[in-house]
Amino acid sequence: MITNETATEAWIAYLKSQTSVVALLSSSLQIKELEYQGDGFVYPGIRVSLDFMPGEDLCFPDGMTVYLDTFSEQKSSKEAVHITAVLLTVLRNLSSFTQNGIKFFMIHTLKVTRPNRIESGAWQSTLEINAKASG
Repeated sequence: MITNETATEAWIAYLKSQTSVVALLSSSLQIKELEYQGDGFVYPGIRVSLDFMPGEDLCFPDGMTVYLDTFSEQKSSKEAVHITAVLLTVLRNLSSFTQNGIKFFMIHTLKVTRPNRIESGAWQSTLEINAKASG
């Protein structure tokens, strides 16, 4: 059974397997769930969260909106925007993928937000994606 937790873990694992994404970070450890409460936040970083819509029963796929938040501490928003653009390139024409026993399909890019300066002084840019899942 797919849950918001297992779907989030699968998206994180998939992104960690993408060398073009990891190459922009200090390590794949910088891709975590949004709610991660570790001791320190290392920039740049990607945080994954999602809104999960369970299918009506086992015959219908689950739906989700996935949020990929990119953070950078540079003086310019360029790094955050660039990482988000790479995520868009990796995911935009992706019809499906299977990760952690979950098949994600009907992957559709909804929106790329303009960069936003957050309280910590870091830049944030977000890629929003709709997807269906079964597993």
